[in-house]
Amino acid sequence: RGAPYDFRFAPSSPQGAQYMDKLKGLIEETAHAAGKRVSLLSHSMGCLQALYFLSKQTQEWKDKFIEKWIPLSGPFGGAAKEWRLFASGDNEGLPVDPLVIREEQRSYETNFWLAPVPRWFGDQVVMSTPKRNYTTQDYDAFYDDIGFSAGKKLFRRVEALTGAAEHPGVDVVCMYSLGVDTPESFSYGKDGFDKQPVTKNGDGDGTVNALSLRLCDRWEKASARSAKVMRFSKVTHSGMLTDDKVLKAVMDELGFHMRQDTKGLQFSSASGSQF
Repeated sequence: RGAPYDFRFAPSSPQGAQYMDKLKGLIEETAHAAGKRVSLLSHSMGCLQALYFLSKQTQEWKDKFIEKWIPLSGPFGGAAKEWRLFASGDNEGLPVDPLVIREEQRSYETNFWLAPVPRWFGDQVVMSTPKRNYTTQDYDAFYDDIGFSAGKKLFRRVEALTGAAEHPGVDVVCMYSLGVDTPESFSYGKDGFDKQPVTKNGDGDGTVNALSLRLCDRWEKASARSAKVMRFSKVTHSGMLTDDKVLKAVMDELGFHMRQDTKGLQFSSASGSQF
């Protein structure tokens, strides 16, 4: 069963709170209907949604209703590319002028939620101009200098939701990929923030930086609940949803088996039922 959400709103908003209530009800309903605990599967920002949701449930509830959680490509420490989005817009490769959509992108709470977390990015330079360098310790100056001072309040509103990246209190199988060029820092010239920057890449999955993806590694020894990390190589952020090796790993964790025949990929449970 699927649980789509409105990507504009953080879970701390009224809209987000309604989603969390509906998600809890869906999990309980599914568990009762199936007669067993539920496994959660999430991707990208869905991992933050799931992490926040689990952090708000009692351990008793989690023990009763959750079998395991499988996060794919979780941006647990944020992504550096959000700073480019705030400064000069990000068209995500689409044929649209980034400046045209910059104000709209600045209005989404979730873009602040996805921003690089100071606790994890530390003193790493994320943006530079002819006048100065900016790290995640310089958020106030960053928002002031790009002409969006309101961003300071919006960032503080969501910064603590999942920024600590704490173990969720359920069994976890964290899957992510490295080895893809990923935006790490941005250099702006004398023309300012209305021009696109020179981008320096580092390691990651093309969207989320390696240091952010790897935060779930900490969970392997951080809780009495089991935590396993499965790392892939050179699979892009969105490619984690279609890569055969990743899909097989997910299905194996869910107790299904993948096979290939003339009809394409087929899934079956241990009992032979087709899905």
